Amino acid sequence: MSGAKNAIAIVGCYLVALIGGLWLTRWGTGGLWLAAALGLVCLIVALLANRRLIVPNAIEAAGVASPTTRAVWGISGIALVLAVQLGASLLEQLLFNRAGGWALNQTLTAVQAAPGYLVSLVVVMPILEELTFRRIVFGNLAGVTGKVGAALIAGLLFALASDPTHWLVASLVGATYAFLYDRTGSIQPAIIAHVGTVALTLIDAFAH
Repeated sequence: MSGAKNAIAIVGCYLVALIGGLWLTRWGTGGLWLAAALGLVCLIVALLANRRLIVPNAIEAAGVASPTTRAVWGISGIALVLAVQLGASLLEQLLFNRAGGWALNQTLTAVQAAPGYLVSLVVVMPILEELTFRRIVFGNLAGVTGKVGAALIAGLLFALASDPTHWLVASLVGATYAFLYDRTGSIQPAIIAHVGTVALTLIDAFAH
């Protein structure tokens, strides 16, 4: 399978998991479990396509950081993303008088009804989003629009797909994941930071 076909397969898996998951979650507890199962299948297919996507894009061509460096950036990236998220939330509230919370409450209710759905929220969707918006979109646009332009475009697309209501926060967070990818030449730190951020956000929400 060519590089283009593998890239399309990854994006397709993300769209199936996103749209199919949204549709299934409308059908109560059973739908939540089915959405989690669908997400896992899509993730497996996307990871297989990602392994075959061996031609480096503009970000990876410069070289990949060592495993230790990638791990350090991934873990420290969690703190960086949380800081950006907090700052962007305050900015959004100042500019648009818009506060979050309702969607998170819905998420907590869904997880309590179907604990397996947590896998989709914490693992499946973050990985699919990083492969799609950072490795495919940002990575390939960087050579055309430049890294800053690519990060902004990929971040905005990520925001429109994941949280259009809070597009400013999501866009800046997406750009932060792009920075982690660019800094290391590997998508792994962005995935670690994304998974870690979502996990800590949900842990904090459940604790309160």
